[in-house]
Amino acid sequence: MTTSSVIDDHETLPIRCSIVRGGTSRAVFFLAEDLPADRAAIAPILLDAMGSPDIRQINGLGGATSQTSKVAIIGPPTRPDADVDYTFAQVSITAPLVDWGGNCGNISSAVGPFAVNAGLVPTDGDNAVVRVHNVNTGKIIVARFPVVAGRAAILGDCAIPGVPGTGARIELEFTHPAGSVTGTLLPTGQPQETVEIADGRSFRVSVVDAANPVVFMLADELGLTGTETAAQIDARTDATAVLEEVRGIFAERLGIVPSAADATALSPGLPKVGFVAPPAEYTGTAGEVVDAESIDLCGRLMSMQTAHRTYMLTGAVCTATAATVDGTVVAEVSRPLERDSSGAYRVRIGHPYGGMTCLATKDDNGDISGVAVERTARAILDGQVHVRHDVFPDGIA
Repeated sequence: MTTSSVIDDHETLPIRCSIVRGGTSRAVFFLAEDLPADRAAIAPILLDAMGSPDIRQINGLGGATSQTSKVAIIGPPTRPDADVDYTFAQVSITAPLVDWGGNCGNISSAVGPFAVNAGLVPTDGDNAVVRVHNVNTGKIIVARFPVVAGRAAILGDCAIPGVPGTGARIELEFTHPAGSVTGTLLPTGQPQETVEIADGRSFRVSVVDAANPVVFMLADELGLTGTETAAQIDARTDATAVLEEVRGIFAERLGIVPSAADATALSPGLPKVGFVAPPAEYTGTAGEVVDAESIDLCGRLMSMQTAHRTYMLTGAVCTATAATVDGTVVAEVSRPLERDSSGAYRVRIGHPYGGMTCLATKDDNGDISGVAVERTARAILDGQVHVRHDVFPDGIA
């Protein structure tokens, strides 16, 4: 670590950090060299830096939502086909817990720009290509974006629903996303199955693992339409309870937790869970009307037991992949997919703030070789966060 060589009389230690928006999320970025190597030793540092546990995160850098209580740790690559390593951490707001189980796609879009700005990846010209190794999933994500005066460009004409204004376009490709956590695209061995919950009700689900494992349910079976805002979903505690119960069942089946009853406490962020519905017109969170003809399906996802305010990017990659797989509930509700000039399948997902387009490419074997999306990112602050020295392991700080 470079923060300090010894613990002296100071009550806190400064650690270099940056606050960066990536897509519709925001994270605190750290350099790996400034933190311990062991995740168990890192966790209390991150909790203190973010101000958790506290529903307001008033004593730290967290933003009091799951989309703004995220951390990215960036270091030198540990595999030859990458430019940097990126480890994602989801910091719980209400519990002393850091979840390392999966990746955040929106934050992934900010890793390339951060790496360029931090001098970790050299650039030559007006454009950068950064190959990011996500340590959590072992997958490679390729980011392409413009550069101005040696730094990642901020200004541009790319707009994404859920972020005010426009920004420089980041082309993000999740290469070979299948089996990110479980090692296979359909970890239960089938595209669709029926699951029974404790009260005897049964639901049709598809469990798909691409970028992150997601348990997809059908909106109408939950008594929902698929066009709800996040606030409306959170108000339907009957439906959110079912979503969490089903998520727990598959957390156990996938071997993520020993028992379904432990899922919320031990792995609140993995697997993901959400629901889908056929395309329909609806009014989004910001009051805009989303035309049914502009989307191929409606999707809503949960994040750390609350409704995601927009749509997580790894969830979008998984949704797009699932839409191309015959027999999944996602393919069942989606309109027939069109292909662009390159042959990629275009999947347009309607989420609470509008539409998101993914391009899913298949190889000669019919497997998904990549899913591409457009994002924007913004470097907000570079500085130091002051962390209580007593959360550092002995001999580390």
